[in-house]
Amino acid sequence: MTSIEHRLPDEVFADLDREGPVPLYAQVAERFEALIADGTLPSGSRLENEIAMGERFGLSRPTMRRAIQVLVDKGLLVRRRGVGTQIV
Repeated sequence: MTSIEHRLPDEVFADLDREGPVPLYAQVAERFEALIADGTLPSGSRLENEIAMGERFGLSRPTMRRAIQVLVDKGLLVRRRGVGTQIV
């Protein structure tokens, strides 16, 4: 079974608070968690790679990587070598 890569709309992270006390990676992880919970990111679909997402959303690769790792640690995402990052 192949999973479908899910490309988020460009504006999904447009309103992040870059000056506030909450780190960007935490805001990104929270937004991903909400998108997973509401079904926008369906189970089994794959995310774009973190470099491409970072470039599109104006975020650094380390920010995207850390946000994704938070969700991997929570059991919402899984990383598979050669496959990518999938929604659980």
